[in-house]
Amino acid sequence: MRVGIVLGTKPISPLEFWVGVEEGNLLQLDDVVYVESLLGDRRVKFYGMVVEVQKFLEGAEYVYDAHLVNKGIIPVNIAYIARVQTTRIEPELFAPPGPGDPAYLARGKEFEKALYYDQFKSKIPAGIDRNGNVVYVNYHFINGVEGGHVSISGMSGIATKTSYALFLLYSILNRADDRDKVHGIVFNVKGKDLLWLDRRNKNLGEEDRRTYELMNLPAEPFKNVVFYVPPVEGSRVPEGERQDEKVKAFYWSMREFAEEGLIRFMFAEGEEGMSNIHYVIDRIANKLYSLAQHSPEGRLIDEFGRDIQSLYELSQLIEEAIRDKEQNKNSELYRSWFGDAQIQTAYAFYRRFSRACMYVGRLVKEDSSPPAWEDYRLSVIDISGLHSIAKMFVVGSILKKVFKQKENQGKPYPKVFVLLDELNKYAPKEGWSPIKDVVLDIAERGRSLGVILLGAQQTASEVEKRVIANSALKVVGRMDSSEVLSKEYEYLTGNFRQRAIMLKKGTMILYQPDVPSPIMVKFPKPAWATRYSEVEEEVHVPEDFGNF
Repeated sequence: MRVGIVLGTKPISPLEFWVGVEEGNLLQLDDVVYVESLLGDRRVKFYGMVVEVQKFLEGAEYVYDAHLVNKGIIPVNIAYIARVQTTRIEPELFAPPGPGDPAYLARGKEFEKALYYDQFKSKIPAGIDRNGNVVYVNYHFINGVEGGHVSISGMSGIATKTSYALFLLYSILNRADDRDKVHGIVFNVKGKDLLWLDRRNKNLGEEDRRTYELMNLPAEPFKNVVFYVPPVEGSRVPEGERQDEKVKAFYWSMREFAEEGLIRFMFAEGEEGMSNIHYVIDRIANKLYSLAQHSPEGRLIDEFGRDIQSLYELSQLIEEAIRDKEQNKNSELYRSWFGDAQIQTAYAFYRRFSRACMYVGRLVKEDSSPPAWEDYRLSVIDISGLHSIAKMFVVGSILKKVFKQKENQGKPYPKVFVLLDELNKYAPKEGWSPIKDVVLDIAERGRSLGVILLGAQQTASEVEKRVIANSALKVVGRMDSSEVLSKEYEYLTGNFRQRAIMLKKGTMILYQPDVPSPIMVKFPKPAWATRYSEVEEEVHVPEDFGNF
């Protein structure tokens, strides 16, 4: 659809030009246009995105002239112009278009050419623009072939970070070329919102259904989902209001706790004064590993033949070693656990360990039932009701095991996409923690092993910079005015930083490496329930209903 002509009253270059919008037409920010030009004997198309629009009165010189125009006293014209930044020239000929060349609103194949979608070897829908064009992302820049990982930033409760991350994961599971070899792990960190992803959303409207159809996505809930929740204190029964065959309790055995060095993740929460006890943590982790190697299968037995079946029992043994040191300066028992550490350091370790046991204790038992992500397309791990120490423990333990499994496999398939919200807590810019090391490993080496991070955070400026730097796809929702000025958002060129402050729910700004400009996208409401109140009741009709 023709919308105007290239203006000759403004400078024209191959990279930027102005379009005079013809009467009855509309151009707005982010619209994609193309211009057809005849340069010599070659027909060239200039594709670009509208980055600025202006209206003003031509022929009026003074401020009060606008009032006279409204009264019909002064005859003037309303000028309506749009500045366009070039995204692609086809064929490549870096000469400017000519004044008066026709400009058209890009739709369909022309829209895809403008944003290089026609050159993507594999693409998945990431939303739509305001004109109903499907916006795609290059899947090879997410799944590890050419790049990997996604970073999503925005204000809590307004930016819909988790909603968009789920939508992107849903698009991958339904449209990716390798979708049959892809799994998802979602950490549910707030409320019980994500424990109903396998159920229909009764509030899904017709407009949203049409948007799914436009993107060639089924307006359906997630399929083949399992929900892992912590056990009720003192039992193996999963906690929470949902109790069915899809809900499983997760916990580790003392044997696994020792073999996998999970004690380190009990000290993952940022605390002052941790530097002195790192030696003790490593010493006891190695001691537990050694005990596991010399214990019968499925058990953890100390050098005196005592079964260690819980963190509480382990805490008692550690306390016993400290008490023995108080009574015997040359205590071999103390030395076997703490080495050459000062007793004050041992006490500091014990205090923190005992406190962590209060929150982690119910997650470590005699037997084992850890999450098995390989058996389902999507695994939701609920940590929302846990104390922050237990949250850190669960996230670190699971990520470490997944990464180790993929290292042992040594191949990218099956791929696993990990959706982790509140990333600034698990991989903060300042300080050290064992979880931060695991997240960094995933960010720097995960894409070659098929472990892809979908990280969401309120403030990318507070996340370890190497995690953000290794994220190929960057997405922002509504942002705080001070946060958006950080250098982590330098990819928001032009007026996108200013506009990020005023984004509405369901609208995101998306940047990917092989498209020259960020682009605004809208995504539909979830077809899946995100809380129990949204669940559409399922009606089951007996097979023999028609025989009555």
